Amino acid sequence: MNELMILGAKSACGAENCAHIPPITEVIWGSIAFFLVVGLIWWKGGPAIKKAWNGRIERIEGELQSAVDARSAAEAELATVRDSIANVDTERQRILDEARSTAATLKVQLVERAQAEAAEIAARAAADVEASRSQALADLSAEVSTLAVGAAERVVTSSLDEDTKRKLVEDYITKVGASS
Repeated sequence: MNELMILGAKSACGAENCAHIPPITEVIWGSIAFFLVVGLIWWKGGPAIKKAWNGRIERIEGELQSAVDARSAAEAELATVRDSIANVDTERQRILDEARSTAATLKVQLVERAQAEAAEIAARAAADVEASRSQALADLSAEVSTLAVGAAERVVTSSLDEDTKRKLVEDYITKVGASS
C-alpha cells in the first residue's frame, strides 16, 4: 500500500519534479537502520536510563521523607511554642508574685534599717545632749566657783585686819618654803 502511494505520487508529480520523495530501497534500509539504532539504544542505554530514572525516584523519595521529617519537627516545635505561649500567663503571674514578695521583703528590711539608723541617731543626739549638759554644768560650776572665790576674797579682805593678813601671808610663805 505504501508502494502504491509512492507510485501514485510519482505518476502525479512526473519524473523530473519528484525530488522530495526518496526511492523505496532507501526507505527500507533507513527503516532497518533506525530500528537497529533504537534496539541498540534500548539494549545498551535502557539499563542506564532505568538506573537514572530509579535514582531520581529514590532522590525524590528521600527529599519527600526529609520534608516529612522536617514538617514533623516543625509541628513538634509549634506545639512546644503553643504550650509556652499558653504558659506565659502563669509564668507572668509567678514572676509578678515573686517580685511582690521581694518588694515586701525589701520594704521590711529598709524599714528595719531606717529604724535602726533613727535609734542610733537618737542615741548619739542623747549622748551629745548629755555631753553638752555636763559641759554646761562644768562651765557653770567653774564660773560659780570663780565668782564664789572672788566674793569670798572680797568678804575676807574686807573683814580681816592688818595683823591677820600678815599672819596669813607668813603662813603661806612657810608652807611654800616647806614644800620646796
